[in-house]
Amino acid sequence: MTVRARRSSTLPLLLVLLPGAAVCATQQVDALLKRLARPAPATTPFLEAHFSQLLAKPLVVSGELQYLGPDNLARIVEQPYHERSEIRGDSVSLQRESQPPRSFSLQRAPELRSLRASFAALLGGDRAALEQQFTLDLHGDEQHWTLGLTPRDPHALEHIRSLVVYGSASEPRCLITYQANDNTTVLLVGQGAKTPLPPMPDRAWFDEQCRGAQK
Repeated sequence: MTVRARRSSTLPLLLVLLPGAAVCATQQVDALLKRLARPAPATTPFLEAHFSQLLAKPLVVSGELQYLGPDNLARIVEQPYHERSEIRGDSVSLQRESQPPRSFSLQRAPELRSLRASFAALLGGDRAALEQQFTLDLHGDEQHWTLGLTPRDPHALEHIRSLVVYGSASEPRCLITYQANDNTTVLLVGQGAKTPLPPMPDRAWFDEQCRGAQK
């Protein structure tokens, strides 16, 4: 992502001064992904808020994410409406309420494409797949970590500037997507999605849930 998470000003200097630092960083990413890896199928609850200058309040939905294997992901919205979107390879199928199902290319949905690439690769423990799509930027320690993902594809950067994943130990807690149009989507997953929602949730509340993993 350009990553808006907290960054260490010493890391670039260390990479210049210490030849083994880049190898160490790779090993740390490998260790994190090994902890995050889940056999398919795997499911997790989610709570998502979309923030836009065009909206008076965030659009908040909740439901379940299903990791169905490499390149396969289902997103099931349960509140405040019912919708199922399923990504298989580069194809997306979408059905909302009683409407007929629709299918379209993943190329038309950059946010879903980034979600698939990041979420599926994280749960698949696949660093090569992540590095093919993103530049990685890991900070923190085993218990409290932040992983920044900056798209490598210039076309993807026209839509998604960056993603930041916050987590604790072997559990991702939150994924923030920073879009090129200055909209932001905050996705709480796992334990992060189980926190009771306040009557008027705002960006500060969602940021606090994300950074709860850092405390």
